[in-house]
Amino acid sequence: MPTEVAFVTIGQSPRDDIVPSILDRARTPIRATQFGVLDNLDQAALAAMAPGPAAPRLVSRLRSGHEIYLDKALTTLCLLDMLEAIDRQGFDLVVPLCTCHIPELRALNLRTPFIEPQRLMDASAVGLLTGLCRVAVIFPTCQAVTHRSYEGLETVTSWLSPYTYAQEDPGWTERLDAVLLGVDLIVMHCVGFSEEIRMMLQHRYKCPVLIPRRVIAAAIDLIVQENPGS
Repeated sequence: MPTEVAFVTIGQSPRDDIVPSILDRARTPIRATQFGVLDNLDQAALAAMAPGPAAPRLVSRLRSGHEIYLDKALTTLCLLDMLEAIDRQGFDLVVPLCTCHIPELRALNLRTPFIEPQRLMDASAVGLLTGLCRVAVIFPTCQAVTHRSYEGLETVTSWLSPYTYAQEDPGWTERLDAVLLGVDLIVMHCVGFSEEIRMMLQHRYKCPVLIPRRVIAAAIDLIVQENPGS
């Protein structure tokens, strides 16, 4: 029987830009159900989710395809409430589609197994570091850029919007070239980064590029193999 997986975006579902690519890579038969923190909000409620000038922010996508910035604290509360509600619906696995550092996830007492993409990405990067010297971490917004350190290696950071770089960010190549030329591994810290972006950066910078949706698909396969009766 297919594994029942709940995919949860902090934006609006369905995330047809993300979930099908995960399903295509996973070897496990999956019946996917999608949920979005913003699904049932009208325009006024969406506006209320916007971050203040100095507030930490997250970025996601609306059903229309438009990018949206969200107040991190408020979005986190909504996400936690949604995960607790989903936990009562009998899924085999829950996958939040966000790689932001959300320590509150670890305090949840869920019965349903769930993947924490941020920890998964960092663990996957550490597993690839043998023999490398210089690692780059790319975030989805300039406000999201934080320091990263992997096993004492030189780590550089930059940002690239997975949704609007081609249309609204003419300086993205110069910005990334300034830090990515000569790196040994690029870690993309947003589930919005697509296979197209991965291939583009891998070709440009001649090094492996790690994107969350590939790592999530591999993790789903491992979890289901460990729990074949789920």
